[in-house]
Amino acid sequence: MQHIFSHHHKVEITHPIDRIALWVGTFQPLATIPQIWLVFKNQDAANVSIFMWAAFNVASVVLLIYGFKHRLLPVWIPQILWILVQTPMMLSPFIFS
Repeated sequence: MQHIFSHHHKVEITHPIDRIALWVGTFQPLATIPQIWLVFKNQDAANVSIFMWAAFNVASVVLLIYGFKHRLLPVWIPQILWILVQTPMMLSPFIFS
């Protein structure tokens, strides 16, 4: 990815690894869905770490803000997906306690 630093940052997808990184960045959060399914299907969050999922969410919010500030679509799309899958996991111990 080539970054052009000016008032408007631009990311150009010019190499196969750029496309692979975009795909992985989108797929990785979606890989969490089976875990969410199990926790909510069994209504059991006994082994879910609130601290871990909250820390992941805080990191995602920081990276999302960074992605918006620098207009980096490959950063903010995966972070939005991460927030969407991390939030139910973070809340599950409260829901099923």
